[in-house]
Amino acid sequence: MERTTIDILPECLIEKIASYLSFKDAAKMISQPIDKWLDIALQNGVKYLFFEVHNFSLPIFTILAAKSLTQLVVDWCTLMPISFSSDVMSCNSLRKLSLTHVKLDENMLQTLLNCCPLIVSFIFDYCWGFKKIELTLNLQKIKSVSIKSREQNELVKIQAPTLEHLTYDGYLWGKLDIVECQNLKSLDISYVRISDEFLQNLISGSQSLKDLKIRNCEDIEEIDSSNLESLEYMGYKIPKLKIARQLKHLKINLLCFSSLKATWFCNLRKLLSNSISCPEISLDFSKCNEINLTDLQLHQGVATPKVDVLNISPSEMVITSLALYSESGSKLFYHQVNAERELYFFLSSIMRFFCCRKI
Repeated sequence: MERTTIDILPECLIEKIASYLSFKDAAKMISQPIDKWLDIALQNGVKYLFFEVHNFSLPIFTILAAKSLTQLVVDWCTLMPISFSSDVMSCNSLRKLSLTHVKLDENMLQTLLNCCPLIVSFIFDYCWGFKKIELTLNLQKIKSVSIKSREQNELVKIQAPTLEHLTYDGYLWGKLDIVECQNLKSLDISYVRISDEFLQNLISGSQSLKDLKIRNCEDIEEIDSSNLESLEYMGYKIPKLKIARQLKHLKINLLCFSSLKATWFCNLRKLLSNSISCPEISLDFSKCNEINLTDLQLHQGVATPKVDVLNISPSEMVITSLALYSESGSKLFYHQVNAERELYFFLSSIMRFFCCRKI
């Protein structure tokens, strides 16, 4: 049976129907080229445009010429190159620009940002075709930025005094440079190489920073949380926590490898003892081959921290190779047939060690 489209309707009615549809839905009902419906949307003063057509060369600067557009969301497209001999008009009405899975080069990206100086929100996730991203002073009102990379060794430089919220995922160890972001309120970074000095300068230079999330960032040894209210950390190392008495929320997720001894747990206790909040702790032992708490009773100099929730992900190798002490001090070894009892003693020891409410 031949599929019926809405082309037989009057053009004014088609335009009215199309104004309520996404391009994906409209394409199912209409035999007209995409360019035609894009023109219809722009001519009818569209304010919010969501465009998702795989491998489509999108004339984005034609779209941005529309004075009514306030939000533009583009997914899975290639941005059509421009002739730099021609003038590119600024889109002063645009407030949100979102590019996801989009192919473009550095010149295209920089030109695009320059012609959207008044955007408040910028999302740039999983795009490719460049090695550098620069968000500079030309973004006069930017408040929120999210960058999730798929390019290795990508350089991201951000200079935005009005910026309040930043999320950056560096994929495979991207490089991040943040300057003049004194109004930053929340920062969420993952998979990026940053030093203690960089983090300290960022925190001290942003007195309004209250919410910090760090995931799998190497080279961090110490976190100064003197201004923070909320801190979430995920990684392989146990960082030192400096001045954390005012923290209202603390969440630590540690990924544990190889062999762990009592010293490792005591370093974790020191970290938690610097906070008056009752944190949520997640310990992932799935990559561990041994946990030895033999000398645990020798490390009792630090006050026992209170832990609200303790999440533990054990592994079979851990369960069958624990060396624990019972309450009487006698060493306990269990074979694989006693794995459930061994896990019970292990969890009991952890709960006493952290003064845990829930596990």
